Amino acid sequence: MGFISELIGYPLGFIMWLMYIITHNYAVAIILFTLITKILLFPLSVKQQKSSAAMTAFQPKLEKLKKQYGNNQQKLQEEQMKLYAEEGINPMASCLPLFIQFPILYGIFDVVYRPITHILHFGKDVIDQAKEITKGILESSGVVNSYFNVRPEIYIVKEIQKNPDAFSGMNNPDFVDAVVNFNNKLLGIVDLGDIPTLHPEVWNAAAIILIMIPIMSGLIQIIMTIYSQIRMKKMNPDAPSMGGMNIMLYAMPIFSVWIAFRYPAGIGFYWTSSSFFSFIQSIILYKIYTPEYVASLVEKDNQKRKKKNRPNMYQRMLDEMAAQQGQTAGSPAASGKIAVSGVDKEEEQQDIKISKAKQKEYERMLIREARRRQAEKYGDEFIDDDDDD
Repeated sequence: MGFISELIGYPLGFIMWLMYIITHNYAVAIILFTLITKILLFPLSVKQQKSSAAMTAFQPKLEKLKKQYGNNQQKLQEEQMKLYAEEGINPMASCLPLFIQFPILYGIFDVVYRPITHILHFGKDVIDQAKEITKGILESSGVVNSYFNVRPEIYIVKEIQKNPDAFSGMNNPDFVDAVVNFNNKLLGIVDLGDIPTLHPEVWNAAAIILIMIPIMSGLIQIIMTIYSQIRMKKMNPDAPSMGGMNIMLYAMPIFSVWIAFRYPAGIGFYWTSSSFFSFIQSIILYKIYTPEYVASLVEKDNQKRKKKNRPNMYQRMLDEMAAQQGQTAGSPAASGKIAVSGVDKEEEQQDIKISKAKQKEYERMLIREARRRQAEKYGDEFIDDDDDD
């Protein structure tokens, strides 16, 4: 595993080790670990649910803008940004927990791949010696593959538990006993270091349970997706279908099944546990964050922001664009003040009255300039459709 996965894996491995010390069962330790991470991330999940519900309730206003300015994308973007600023809505707020989940999953890979390091706490020298013995055993049986170099500790555990006498020459006398007593079995029969396959050598209870881990992972996520869509439809019956977003929502469960069939069962078992707890969490949060409750919370947030005179993200963007435009083009600031040279700072600006039409034109100029800068940054062609309306 790489440096990043190890960096994330060690703190997660410590939590997993603590859970294993309490339970003496690797599968139960994964369940408790998943529950702890969900509890730690619960405040972010609340924020995500609040933002998602607010966006659902906010959707009719966006649809109204699309109908009004559908033929002028620049004008539509301008009005949407102004609406976000007025309502205090941040559509990106619901994405933060999703971004945090991926580093956790990345660290889980390291923990599952290296149970001797993270759970049993043996050093590199001991593991390297066991790795050489295991490699010799696998080579003599003709089953060495590329996976061995990626996840040697899983193979070490498997071979020691199968034939501990083959490791009698280990320098550390406690190592073999610790690995033999390592309880990494789900329900006492499924090795969480095994990789699920649709073509097991023997069809038995362990093989069936192993296959069910990836299937359950995808199934729970699909149920959660359907449930979320039903709840959102109830909150906003007039909302249009999300189209491409729906495809992504259903693609994630398929992706999780694919991952769970390619990696040790401990990964899929974590993903299944995480999906289950997320589903229960969603049911609770949807019960709490009704459209009416969310509307009251958004209003309270707006009132607090106004009292503190603290602009939201979109208002800050508008203010920044106004400042940039004023610096580059010598335009008046959005507040309606003009600098006059040769006068003290307080006298350098004089209030001017700008008509609504002039102010509107100025705001459009800011949006147009921002789009032009964005196009230059990414090498795209800038098309000025300001004359469409």
